[in-house]
Amino acid sequence: MKSRITNIPMLALAAAIISVNASAQADSTAAADAKKMAAGSIEEIVVTGTNVYRDRTDDINPTLAFDLDFFQRFEPLTVGEMLKRTPGVTFTSDVLEYDAVQLRGMNAEYTEVLVNGRPIPGQGADRTFFVDRIPSELVESIEIIRSPSADMTSQGVAGSLNIKLKDGAQLDGITTRLGSTYYADEEEFRTTGSAAIAKSGETYDFWLGANIQERRNPKQKVEEYYPGETAGDEELEGYAFEQDTRDGTDSSLNGSVGFRLDDMSELRFNGYYVYTDRTENEIVDEYEGSLVSRTEGDLVAIATQEEQIDQTSWGLDGVYSTAVGAGELELSAAISHFEEDTINFETEEEFEDGVSAGVEEDDEQLLIEDDNYSLEGSYKVMLGSAELKSGLFYGFSERSGLQTGFFDVEADIEETRIAPYTKLTLALAENLSLEGGLRYDIYERDVSNEDGSASSDSNELLPSLSLRWDVDGENRVTASVARTLRRPEFDLVSPFEEDETPDDEDVTVGNPELDSELAWGFDLGFEHRLPGRGIVGVNFFYRDIDDVIELTDTGVDTEAGGALFTPLNIGNVTSRGVEFDISMPLAFMGLENTGFYANYAYLDSEIEDPFTGDKRSFRNQPDSVYNISLTQDIPGFGGAGVSYQKRSESLATEFEEYVVTEYDANLEMFVEWNINQDSVLRLSGTNLLDQEKVEYIRDYGEPVNEIQYEESSPTYTLTWRSAF
Repeated sequence: MKSRITNIPMLALAAAIISVNASAQADSTAAADAKKMAAGSIEEIVVTGTNVYRDRTDDINPTLAFDLDFFQRFEPLTVGEMLKRTPGVTFTSDVLEYDAVQLRGMNAEYTEVLVNGRPIPGQGADRTFFVDRIPSELVESIEIIRSPSADMTSQGVAGSLNIKLKDGAQLDGITTRLGSTYYADEEEFRTTGSAAIAKSGETYDFWLGANIQERRNPKQKVEEYYPGETAGDEELEGYAFEQDTRDGTDSSLNGSVGFRLDDMSELRFNGYYVYTDRTENEIVDEYEGSLVSRTEGDLVAIATQEEQIDQTSWGLDGVYSTAVGAGELELSAAISHFEEDTINFETEEEFEDGVSAGVEEDDEQLLIEDDNYSLEGSYKVMLGSAELKSGLFYGFSERSGLQTGFFDVEADIEETRIAPYTKLTLALAENLSLEGGLRYDIYERDVSNEDGSASSDSNELLPSLSLRWDVDGENRVTASVARTLRRPEFDLVSPFEEDETPDDEDVTVGNPELDSELAWGFDLGFEHRLPGRGIVGVNFFYRDIDDVIELTDTGVDTEAGGALFTPLNIGNVTSRGVEFDISMPLAFMGLENTGFYANYAYLDSEIEDPFTGDKRSFRNQPDSVYNISLTQDIPGFGGAGVSYQKRSESLATEFEEYVVTEYDANLEMFVEWNINQDSVLRLSGTNLLDQEKVEYIRDYGEPVNEIQYEESSPTYTLTWRSAF
């Protein structure tokens, strides 16, 4: 079902690398000075007319880091919109929605989302956090951690996404932002505004920022229903038109204050708050008859849905570090909170021969509350040329409400995690470093609801080993192996019994005894520094995951003659791929002020489907995803840029249904005018190709095929940024 891989992006990027190396003229020392020129100034938050290129990190475990200035010129509103330009990142969402991030195309639950290095709770029962809930104005940088160290949580099987929030270290001044977004199809406007202040002295620094942004996504959908075995028959069984509009406001704050208590001691506090007030309205008109003659079709139903969504997220953390003996002691504490109160109201009116048969109404309230608490202490000391770090992590979480995943289950869940760890970093040679560690994860879960209660515990030893070899000044090799895990979904471990699922005579029951999925991950990477400020990297990854959780037929018959289903740890899944990225100026072509950025990822996996017995890939994992961007500085004026993103189709299966999803490409552009050294006016546009999403749906239970088409509005945003 998957499309063939196109080699055009890879060939183009390879040709560029060969050309830039063959005609290198740049002065790397001058480039390094230029890169540092804005460091430590408030102006770097405004980003006026500067091409920025990805650089290496000092981490031994493979990590990609992208600063704010890598993203900002395209004026993304959320972290999700920032991530769509980074290597190997995909989303399977509605058009122009970037919520549940999929690193390496693997299911979203295999990606761990961190804020300032700490896990945060979210809505999904599968533990996913929707990254479109964090406004981009709060973010200083984003790290994609391909393989963890022992002093990190180990729940990112596909990788971990660390969102670093802004702080006031070495900054001094005020920044402001004011913008307005125009939705072309609707001729609607929405506004955004933010302000922040930073101050630093010899013994302190602080940052306080506030942001309010109005967001809207009007989508139009057409659904076609085909009889027979093959979709695309000229004669339709029916069709539907849907208007789906999401409209709301995100309000957020973030702050940071740091104290240098003496030459050897520091204390820092960080906090953030995000409130989302959003309404989603859907209106569906369903007809019988051929799409060719839409005006002659028979109206059979009108359905409406209105969701009033209120979500609150906040977090606080504190870190204290001081010298003790020959080493450094670090103590930290954190609390994070997520709360949702959503009211869903639905109506359905059916028609017979054009006459209404009455209206049915239904309403439901979704209440979720999730609190996470953590404490951690570590001690780091040098042992000759080696560094030893040992520590202890304690975490406790309480979650209550409707767990919405494969099933909707009311449950209260408590989780306790204790993890002692140790990590040894060795300098085997001046250019060769090795980092090895062990993390022992002790876990306990209690779940209860009106149907009963159950407890479960586990203990896993999670080793990790990473190597970094700086072959010379231009070339670097990294290698890593790590043991990671994924906890089961909240709904699946809840005690419940649901009739007529997945089919009419079937029954499904929850399984509180589900074990965590355990994975071995391998990464091998190579980076080459190009003349000038460029860098090119390629990374091979492989994941071998045991005890994969799938809904399974137990072989027991129900009283109605169906089957008894339950989620079980079954089988094994492997995922593999190659990630390529390049970031460089085009000086070798005589284009001194032109920046080129691109990445390409080939993704593959294999698992045996519990319903069909066939081999398939991860749900919604595309074969490939790539991004190409060009930015142009215009001396004396400002700059302009264009970004193009595309992914291949993906397959999803659930119960007796499969869905093939295709996306058109997305094109973004910006043009900016540097009003003065500290102020910029920027016009940006997205969805300039009128991106369309198409889903081909087949239900094995009935001989009906369905095709869904979805598109949204091109948007244009005018933004003014300034620093004082």
